Amino acid sequence: MRPVDYVVAAAFCVAMALAVNAAGQITGPRASPLTIDSMYGPDLFQFYCAACHGKDGKGNGPVARMLKDAPADLTLIAKRNDGVFPKSRVESYVTGDAPGAEAHGSKDMPVWGPIFRFLDPSDLKVKVRIANIVAHLESIQMK
Repeated sequence: MRPVDYVVAAAFCVAMALAVNAAGQITGPRASPLTIDSMYGPDLFQFYCAACHGKDGKGNGPVARMLKDAPADLTLIAKRNDGVFPKSRVESYVTGDAPGAEAHGSKDMPVWGPIFRFLDPSDLKVKVRIANIVAHLESIQMK
């Protein structure tokens, strides 16, 4: 084969690969993304937690009634701990690092640390997401 034949063959292969890839593309509605760009605690809570815990964190999200165990009212964490928000313990539940914590107390609740690491392997972003969710939880505590 002449050098020009290799170029034509390579171009043909690339064109075919693109055509096959394009044919397999979904043209209907796309699935929602698994991550969001925002690192703002309330945004992260709404995106990852509100389906079960509700927009207000009281455990009344649209998915709550379908779960075996009711989601916790996250606005009462400090009240259940003598008025003190146990920041490091809450963080350890979210990350799945709490001793004896089975995914926030029940197997219905996802452990977000490994999920965030899977979705975005940037260790810094994982830590920021978790810290911002925990800070948001602290901000919604009932007085």
